[in-house]
Amino acid sequence: MKDLSGRVAVVTGAGTGMGRSIALSLAGEGVNVVVADIEKSHADSVRDEAAALGVDAISVATDVSKLDQVQSLADAAYGRFGKVDILVNNAGVTLRPFRAVWDTAYEDFKWVIDVNIWGVIHGIHVFVPRMREQSGEKHIVNVSSMGTLVKVPGHSTYTLTKAAVNGFSDVIREELANDGFGVTILYPGYVMTRIATSERLRPEAEKSANRNVTPYESYTKAEVGADGTPRSPVKIEDAGRMQHGLDPNEVGPMVVKAIIEKRPYCLTHPAPEVAIRKHSDELLNAYLG
Repeated sequence: MKDLSGRVAVVTGAGTGMGRSIALSLAGEGVNVVVADIEKSHADSVRDEAAALGVDAISVATDVSKLDQVQSLADAAYGRFGKVDILVNNAGVTLRPFRAVWDTAYEDFKWVIDVNIWGVIHGIHVFVPRMREQSGEKHIVNVSSMGTLVKVPGHSTYTLTKAAVNGFSDVIREELANDGFGVTILYPGYVMTRIATSERLRPEAEKSANRNVTPYESYTKAEVGADGTPRSPVKIEDAGRMQHGLDPNEVGPMVVKAIIEKRPYCLTHPAPEVAIRKHSDELLNAYLG
């Protein structure tokens, strides 16, 4: 997809952070954008920023965990532009504090899965049939996490959902290849977004702050300050530079480059090579027959 000008992109979770950066970076390339976010005021602001770059942009309030809202998003996009060339399934949530799997409530699992897995499924289910009817190149970006490349204790629910995105994306890339699609998995490391505060979007009764949630750090031998705050909460194997905080504005140009070059994977930080090789070696040596 060498020439992006005049194309149409739908970006979910585009009101802030990486989604905003992706939407505006695409707009900077002449792409008309549909800015989708559960927080409409933020979506409206990004819509205006995109329009100021000289493209046509609309905003749509969208909770990606709700199929009917994603269907309405598609109707709005096709109603305005008549096509969608680029779909970015970016919307996602996570839990704070980190918690052990045995301390994770059913409602925690369901909330994260509904957004992070079903949100991606809804996007693919609703948009791909329409996009397949279009001629020419199309592209999908599904957002995963570099947390699936290393082991992050206390973060199992989030990792579960992003690992599902990986497998799903790798397979649909093969299925859609003959229809002119590229599929990129975006693996963000530590990007300074508001995802750590995503529980603000939960019903009050389900928010961790209103329940007695045991932080995972309480099970570790982390160094604790005088105020009881862990100073080194979770050991992440071979995390390296992926923990370096990245400005979300740097992510959008990376994604644009991945779309143009039809890359299957896009990492925001250097790959944790030791962890990846160790995992690969363990798999290659696992057959005991």
